[in-house]
Amino acid sequence: MRTSETQLAAFRSLGARDYLQPKEREVMRVFESPITEMTRQQIADAIGMRLASVCGRVRSLLDKGVLTVRGTAVDPQTRKSQELLGVPVCGQASLF
Repeated sequence: MRTSETQLAAFRSLGARDYLQPKEREVMRVFESPITEMTRQQIADAIGMRLASVCGRVRSLLDKGVLTVRGTAVDPQTRKSQELLGVPVCGQASLF
């Protein structure tokens, strides 16, 4: 899946009111790539940050509405279900 222009516009439109801390911005940079859905472990691997640190930043970004849960995937190593995270797509709620 490719990142849509809507996703990039939403990410870039964050104002001072929606200030992101430096580590939160580091996590969000992962979603500028063509991959639009990632697990917390995949994010940690991509940016070289400890998983515990990524989990804290992701929780903060979920609370701010900057990230959203887009489904689940089974981790091949642990064989447990993991949440897939991504940037919310604006206007998609009207389809349902």
